Amino acid sequence: MNNRPEREGIPAPPPADQLIPAVLAASAAEGGLGDVRAHVVPAPRRAWQLLVMEARLLHPGVWAASLLVMAVCVASSMVWWAVPEAVLGLGAPLMAGLGVAGLYGPERDRAFEVVAVTPTSPRVVLLARVTLVFGYDLVLALLASGLLAVAGRSPAGVVALVTTWLGPMALLAAVSLLLSVCWHPGGAIGVALAAWSVPALALTDVPVPDGYLVIWWSGPWTIGLAVALAGAAIALAGRVEPMRRRHAGH
Repeated sequence: MNNRPEREGIPAPPPADQLIPAVLAASAAEGGLGDVRAHVVPAPRRAWQLLVMEARLLHPGVWAASLLVMAVCVASSMVWWAVPEAVLGLGAPLMAGLGVAGLYGPERDRAFEVVAVTPTSPRVVLLARVTLVFGYDLVLALLASGLLAVAGRSPAGVVALVTTWLGPMALLAAVSLLLSVCWHPGGAIGVALAAWSVPALALTDVPVPDGYLVIWWSGPWTIGLAVALAGAAIALAGRVEPMRRRHAGH
């Protein structure tokens, strides 16, 4: 029984066991809660929002450096009459390998502390960044290949030109990503440069092992190995302790 007298014009509050349901019902009627399903963001929209957010967080130099590399490749083939297959075969892998190497870790992440406290998994964040950077590099390389093919600089056609750089580009980016996650972005960049320098030296008639040059060609196994290495890097992100911080205090 309610001990407080009911004031004139003010209804008595419901019993205690009905108070919470009554408040929820009133809030829903006023639009405070609404239909919960209406607030669920579809998965494609969430993915798009994540990509947009990560694109804003990435350093502008990432986009500018890739554009500069492709501009130099096109200019070398158009103005100085360099062989497009050789130029893009070296430029595209270098662009992707160096761009992907700096996507993981606090050393090169301007918003690492902010991202670390968000509910989004580090693997999802890394996947979004790789999609942005590698996708951007891939589009640039495809545009450069199409431009050179239209200009007549690649008699074999755009498909043959793309196959000279697609496999090495994917494989070098995947290796750089895995080393960045498990080791250090700087170390990943160093390894990428060392791996890239071998086919670069081969163009200057420096003796290079034939077995090494085999992996610098596009093929099903090259793409498959790149996908496997990139998948391993995504899976290990946030789960393993990088070697650079293994002995550091927490």
